[in-house]
Amino acid sequence: MKIVNSNIKGLFLIIFLTANLVFAQEQQQDQLFVKVKTMHWTMELDDFSMEEWKSVEQEYHEKVIMKNEYILSSTVLQHHFTGDSSEIMFIMVFSSWNNIDLAIERTNELVRAVWPDKTDREAFLKKQAKFYANHHSDEIYTTLAGAMQLETTDLPLMYYLRTSYLAFPDDGSDAEFQALLDEYNNEVTYNNEYYKAYYPQKHYYGSDRSEFIEIFCAETLASLEKGIAKQGELFRAHWSDDAAQEKYNGAFGKYLTGIHSDRIYSSVPELHKPIEESDN
Repeated sequence: MKIVNSNIKGLFLIIFLTANLVFAQEQQQDQLFVKVKTMHWTMELDDFSMEEWKSVEQEYHEKVIMKNEYILSSTVLQHHFTGDSSEIMFIMVFSSWNNIDLAIERTNELVRAVWPDKTDREAFLKKQAKFYANHHSDEIYTTLAGAMQLETTDLPLMYYLRTSYLAFPDDGSDAEFQALLDEYNNEVTYNNEYYKAYYPQKHYYGSDRSEFIEIFCAETLASLEKGIAKQGELFRAHWSDDAAQEKYNGAFGKYLTGIHSDRIYSSVPELHKPIEESDN
């Protein structure tokens, strides 16, 4: 299990406000952008076949996504325990805001190259689109330092997404928030043998600027449940008395509203593009 003191992110595109574009140009070193596109299965397809869907998406994945140098990583997650059984999320990671645009251009180039005949191209894209409803949503997040990278695996995995909501205290700072998060992860998350990966990220573009998302990855639902229980054990072992626990919870808690939501997804390993190891 490899721990990287960098950032991990993702989601999707749309034109942004000038202030955010300026911010993107002053991006923190190693900060990544995560583009998340939430699609929905169509309920009108009478002859739905999971095998056919996977075959179509795998062809697109191998011929387009894997060859798009601007897409650092991609992951596809399906509903397991969420509020909407039709959800399917396509997550892509980029090294910069500008590379989101470049990735779209490159995707269009690759699609035209793979299916040069217009009739063949339109036929494939129509076959791909038939599995999905027309509506979808796009969000973009930026990664926070301290991600624990997933080691390469061909197994389907469970992803637990915990969405908390930032409170923006007047006496707070990004540096203090990150320091408190690092302290917790160093003592708890990184020592949790049930977790295979961990990705913290926050809102950059989307419907709710207060979103703070943590993604915990485990091999099975049972190991995910054990991992959640282990977090509490490790927390109490490090902050071993009530006073220490209250002090930490008070310091970190001022940054959060106290409200959070939980979702669990399962991955589609055939549609995963892993982030490449750095030579540094």
